This record gives sequence, C-alpha cells and structure tokens, in this order.
Amino acid sequence: MITRTNPEVGYVDESTFTMLGFSQVVRADRTVYYSGIAPFVGAPPDFTVVGTGSMEEQVVFCMDVLERCMASEGQSLDGLVAVTVYATDMPALMATAEIFAKRFGAAPPASTWVGVTELAHPDQLVEITATGVDLTPKDEA
Repeated sequence: MITRTNPEVGYVDESTFTMLGFSQVVRADRTVYYSGIAPFVGAPPDFTVVGTGSMEEQVVFCMDVLERCMASEGQSLDGLVAVTVYATDMPALMATAEIFAKRFGAAPPASTWVGVTELAHPDQLVEITATGVDLTPKDEA
C-alpha cells in the first residue's frame, strides 16, 4: 500500500505540492520517502527563504522540517536509512557537519552530500531529501 501526504509542519503552503506535482511524504509499506526539503515557507512564486545567506540556519530549518515530517509518520531520526544533501557551497555545508552528527547521534543514516551550481531559488543554499523505515514492530503496525 502506498500513501501520499503533505503534513502541516510549518513549511510550504499546500498549494506548492499541487502546483509542482509532488507529495512531501510517500509511504510504501514500511519505507517512507521524504521529498526534498528546502528552506522555504509560504507559496510559490513568492516563497520566503529562511536564513538567507546562512548555510547553518538553512540546514537547521530543513532538519527541523524533516523531523516534523517524520513525526507525522510516527517516526524519529533513528528510522532514517538514507539522507541526500544538495548544497551550492560545499565548504559552508562541511562547516555544518556537527549539526548533522548531533542530530543523528548513535544511529547515523547512509549519507550523500552533493555540490550543485544552483537550486530552486537563488537564495537557497541547501536541500535535504531522506528515506526512513518504520521501526514499529510488525505486530504493532
């Protein structure tokens, strides 16, 4: 069974998902896919970019949204199996490594960091996508 949701987690407006044709959270049985999370609030074309000019603020915002999305599925960061981080400034992203290390703690996911020349908005420095698994025992699911 596959479910698709756009949880209200203090992120972009519902119209964003319709306009751009994607779901924020897609669950396929016990695997949960989290679409790319950008440092935006509001709706296109007039997004507000959170933390303009600050990789750290944008990373923290995206990680907060990821955690709230995971909570909407009854998950926590312990259930993450993979994270991909896209950034326009790799040295600035590397300087935020401690944020990821602290958030993931003793259960870090597989991770790929990719340097890109641009993202959806000129003030966007980072985007994070993730995959998690439901750790609830099968007899309780």
